[in-house]
Amino acid sequence: MKAYSWIAAVAVTVVLVSIRLAYPTDRKGHDGGPSGAFSYSRDAQVASVQKKVKAVVERYQDGLNSSDFSKIRPLFADNAIAEWNKKATAIGVDTMAKPYDDLFRSIKFNTDFQYDAVDEYGDIAIVRTHHAVGQTEFHLKDGSRTLDFNREIFVLRRTEGDWKIILYTFTTQPRQGEQ
Repeated sequence: MKAYSWIAAVAVTVVLVSIRLAYPTDRKGHDGGPSGAFSYSRDAQVASVQKKVKAVVERYQDGLNSSDFSKIRPLFADNAIAEWNKKATAIGVDTMAKPYDDLFRSIKFNTDFQYDAVDEYGDIAIVRTHHAVGQTEFHLKDGSRTLDFNREIFVLRRTEGDWKIILYTFTTQPRQGEQ
């Protein structure tokens, strides 16, 4: 009986240690935001790339929140694609200027991307984000606010050492803040 108790204790310890390694409570390396699931890799080289890629998306967020396409434009590759809900696909960064300007004339954003994943595959990276519960869009025409239910995917390519967005798309998730 003592042998079984000892084996059970070891098994429980192994499970708890595994859970602790997979989901650290100190959240060291976690940078997903309050409701994001993303944590930097424990591999320093991978984490370095993740930080560079994430910095591009953070600059995109800054341009979005400041309603400034001139901040967003250089983050996209020349032949990038933007696909938005209920809008025509924009192919090429020059084609994106009008949809962004129209958007900024109608809505003021205060977006705080919650990061769900920042994955690198050689010269390609994929970033998944969502908007936390309670985020809103401010409608300039009538002063109203609506909940912002977006989940985004950014696909980036490393070209000559720089990361550029080659595809930006989003979907609307009716249950705000879920991944």
